[in-house]
Amino acid sequence: MKLLDTTNPRTHERAQAFLNDPKARKAFDLASAFRVHIVGLYYTRFGLEWNSGGKCEGDYLHHIDLALSGKRSVIHKRRCLDIEPGTAYLFPGNIPVERRCEKGGEVIYLTFRCEWLLGVDPLLDWPERTPTRIGPFIFDEWRALQNPKKRAEASTALALRAQVERWLAAVFPSLSTLLGRHLETHARFTEIFRLVEEKLGADLRISELAKVYGSSLHVFSRAFSNSTQITAKEYINRRLNQEALQLVIGTDLKVKEIADRLRFTDEFYFSRFFQKLNGMSPSQYRSRYYS
Repeated sequence: MKLLDTTNPRTHERAQAFLNDPKARKAFDLASAFRVHIVGLYYTRFGLEWNSGGKCEGDYLHHIDLALSGKRSVIHKRRCLDIEPGTAYLFPGNIPVERRCEKGGEVIYLTFRCEWLLGVDPLLDWPERTPTRIGPFIFDEWRALQNPKKRAEASTALALRAQVERWLAAVFPSLSTLLGRHLETHARFTEIFRLVEEKLGADLRISELAKVYGSSLHVFSRAFSNSTQITAKEYINRRLNQEALQLVIGTDLKVKEIADRLRFTDEFYFSRFFQKLNGMSPSQYRSRYYS
């Protein structure tokens, strides 16, 4: 099909360009590489068992809670955040919180992860991350998602992702700073991140990454951890866990099949790895979150 531009050029004579400013262009370029991957969407009734019993517990994935009813709160670094019905809250991943519940209720919540450079989730490295009140939400719109036909629409998924991105934009007004810092510290390891994505598995060795980087194992390990504030092994484990979570709650693959796909030596080694990072076995996690 031949495409024709039939617009009269004179209609654009008074157009004012907003992206000629280098700072604006850089901001748009940064944002274009930032992606949100929604992992799960859930509705549940909860009771007093929601209490963590004074312990601090967390989840590896980011959560957004839409409080429908109930009376509860979370404690993080001695700061208490009351969770009010009709309000949405962000719980960034990998932050242990104490949970308190005075009255059971209902909640819709979604789990997600972000990606900036290949496999890099900048929100996991955001130093000020903390449970945060997002603001009110339209109750009926989210209730409508309980209709399976609506959930199956691609347009619904697109709108859902867009809503999460709007919320994140409001919560992280200095996202350009965060992504810019990531670009400065992570860009030199772009080939490393690409290799991790290509060969991601429990058998991936740090020595393979060092070879691509063009240095000794010691020099590479020190350079990576100094720049990214995380060791190469911790980064690989983070990515392995992200993929494991996706397979556990996003597929009906057996635990052994997931272990094989991620190239663990056996399902018991995989289960120990998963439990260490997520606080429960793959089977327990699937029972809790599978949708």
